[in-house]
Amino acid sequence: MRADRLVATLLLLQARGKVTAREVANELEVSERTARRDLDALSAAGVPVYSQQGRGGGWHLLGGATTDLTGLRSPEARALMTMAAATGRGSVEFSSAMRKLMQALPEPVRLEAERALATVVADPTSWGNPGSVSVEARRDEWIEPLQRAVLARRRVDLTYDTPRKGISLRTIEPLGLVVKQGHWYVLAMTADGRRSFRIDRIVDAQITLDVFDPPRDFDLETTWEEITTGYVERSSRVTTRAVATDFAVSALRSLGVETVVHGALDDGRWDVTLGAWNADVLAAEIAGVIAFLELIEPPTDVVARLAEIGGELVSRFGEVPER
Repeated sequence: MRADRLVATLLLLQARGKVTAREVANELEVSERTARRDLDALSAAGVPVYSQQGRGGGWHLLGGATTDLTGLRSPEARALMTMAAATGRGSVEFSSAMRKLMQALPEPVRLEAERALATVVADPTSWGNPGSVSVEARRDEWIEPLQRAVLARRRVDLTYDTPRKGISLRTIEPLGLVVKQGHWYVLAMTADGRRSFRIDRIVDAQITLDVFDPPRDFDLETTWEEITTGYVERSSRVTTRAVATDFAVSALRSLGVETVVHGALDDGRWDVTLGAWNADVLAAEIAGVIAFLELIEPPTDVVARLAEIGGELVSRFGEVPER
């Protein structure tokens, strides 16, 4: 849209002080003719921009006029750019937004934000063989259209693919988006009640013209917390409360252990609930990090299985040598 280009051109003038039509064209990916028309349009609209002909010439903002569209301080801009780089989003819209925002920053803040941006790399690939069947293709392109559907309160016809059930068709009423451990989810109402769908498992999403009313007093953060807590309670046949170190929480989640963090304790550890399908599975999953866990009244069958695992390890590898 031309209005977007005019704003971007104005921000470019503010950021650099002087630009040529070629620089504007290269930055905004338009022709030089279009760039000149946009610069003339700014002048015609009353923006104090003027051109200087000849060598070393270009377009200037008269009197150093500025347009502060952000008000961001250096720490805020640095944090924003760091998070932007960490997401690794490569859409045209995302790149365009970051470029405009960067141009809007005052020079000292912009320079620090650019340095922060250069210190972070987002690598979406997994360790090991990227062609492994265990690596799922990411389809996060549905984030933006689903967010539009949430804002417009439009129903969405979803084509969804899961490893167990395969492809299914369903109509959802999207209520909000959540990102958890690098995976995006859309929380929605369905004919079967409230459900969450991993966005990278969506094959197709068609926004309909049907409008819906979200539940009264709906709060996305509270609802998601209820879902995550209830998921462990429903899907895990065996659970135990525990106190875990940072390392243990990270390791358990990396191993795929159902882990709900309830809060931090005074000693820096975490109050957590761990769950699995049965005692054997839970014991096997936590045995490797048991030195970093303090189990609180664990089920007797979990304790028994842990003791068996310990005995098996001792019989195979011997007692732990004294250090």
